[in-house]
Amino acid sequence: MDLLNPEKLIAISQAPNDSEAFDEWCSQNDILPFLSEEAEDEYVLIYVSLDHVYMYALLVPDDVNLEDHGNDLMGWSSNPFSGWSLVASQDDVWIERPCQSEGSEVLKTATQIIFGRSFEGHTSDSSYFEVNQEIIQVLDLHYVSERNAWCRLDQHGDIEDCISVLDLKGGRAILVKANVLDKYCAASRTKLLRMFDFTRYRKGSFSGWGNGQDESDLPKHDGIAMRLTVQPGVGSYSRGVQLIEPKMSASSVCSETWGINDDQREYASFIAQDWKNKRIAEISCAPGATVNYFTESDLPFELSPAYFRPEVLSKYKADRQKYTLEDRSITCRGAWYLKSYDINEAGQVHTYLVDLRQLPYEEQLHWKQFNELPKAGLSKRAFTTDFEGQWRDEYDALPALKSRLRELIKAKCPWWDLPNTDQIQEVHYPVTASRDEWANEIMALDQLVVEGLNQKWLKAKAVELGQKPSATMRQLKLLEACMVGLGFEEEHAHGLISPFHELHNLRSLVRGHRWGSDAASESKRVLHEFGEYKIHFKSLCQRCDESLELIVAGFSEHEIAAQGGN
Repeated sequence: MDLLNPEKLIAISQAPNDSEAFDEWCSQNDILPFLSEEAEDEYVLIYVSLDHVYMYALLVPDDVNLEDHGNDLMGWSSNPFSGWSLVASQDDVWIERPCQSEGSEVLKTATQIIFGRSFEGHTSDSSYFEVNQEIIQVLDLHYVSERNAWCRLDQHGDIEDCISVLDLKGGRAILVKANVLDKYCAASRTKLLRMFDFTRYRKGSFSGWGNGQDESDLPKHDGIAMRLTVQPGVGSYSRGVQLIEPKMSASSVCSETWGINDDQREYASFIAQDWKNKRIAEISCAPGATVNYFTESDLPFELSPAYFRPEVLSKYKADRQKYTLEDRSITCRGAWYLKSYDINEAGQVHTYLVDLRQLPYEEQLHWKQFNELPKAGLSKRAFTTDFEGQWRDEYDALPALKSRLRELIKAKCPWWDLPNTDQIQEVHYPVTASRDEWANEIMALDQLVVEGLNQKWLKAKAVELGQKPSATMRQLKLLEACMVGLGFEEEHAHGLISPFHELHNLRSLVRGHRWGSDAASESKRVLHEFGEYKIHFKSLCQRCDESLELIVAGFSEHEIAAQGGN
């Protein structure tokens, strides 16, 4: 069934008003096609409780079949609100597992998928559902309340609903993603068994079943056994079971787990610098298309670099919850990892074919659309660390600033704190000519540096240092007052705080990307003075870092002096 469009299910649960249409509806000719088609959908129903429709599914051993066990299974009568129970006789007590009183001997070995629970202590709906812990742990599923579903991260790092509870008019339905359940079934040597019950009549005018009922066992159809009773003009009721075989085998699950089928993956080709053969060529990143340094071959090295327009990184900056953009690497939550990238003197992003190989094919295609001829070679940093094997100890403003802030967190600094330490990782250099990207990074830097200042502590400290802060003074003015109180000349103190004022004022101008005349003028000034947004941003980070170093030293010297006086 379509998870986002349950109209087919809703349609079969509603009685038509027209008499002729009602008689056709009561014939239940639509049931077998519905069950067969729905079993082939992306999502499969495992529980339905609606007007005129009831369905419930369990997992049974894979040797269960309708030929040998059909009569036994037709006696099945249960619902998900049965489960593990404590049973006691007059002189003994024991735990009884689920499915022991279902009216079927076969089902005593079944596995219950969902468990209906009820608790009057809940302030909202007292009934709710849980999923078999073995199933969700094996499949690594987790309940996400806002989606009302048990979810996982897919190969792209997106949240994927795997077992969903739908609240529909008149009842509920629970669906499971077929290929996810197939994996568990294949590994556990089970298959899905659904019991269904379609009882059709006119609500409000039904007085019961009378004489003249036509009862029949329909021929088995696509793993379905069904018994139908029709009373013309009154209604009908059917009862049946359906066995659904998993579309995945145990051997295919084994191969997937060990990555044996990786040779079936697709790989993109990139314009790359083939150092080995002294050429620029389009080279596949597939295994076998390149070699390492220790293999004698005419094939390019797997460390051949490919170059990209800087916009390739915009996707990862735009979703900081999903992607973690480090100084040299990119991680997509629970999905993939790009081990190494850097930016050369021409502003191009570059990475190696061997690292592109590790990305999903769709992600490789994202990089391919920004692939271009090299305008310069590797960055000095990449060449030094990746090929010379040396640590590059060169000052870089933003990493230095981040490092200093981490030290403040580690030291439990009272005047600057950051409730969400992930913010440190969320600030990056702007790498494109987009002023929106520049604005985003300005706001992120301001949230990191300025919003981390503890206004209450700074005000108290300024008073302690003999200053008289006004009621309207905010963090930066209070920090400046503290510097004066620590012995800095007023002009020097103002100069120390000026980079933070510049940052905060810029953030105010570009907030929400409202490019008014003042913001536009400031953007033009930055480009005129620095040439690129990145150069301006790096300069601003350096000035903030240099000021922060003196501010930290000032507070530290005061604290040491105070401790010495005690």
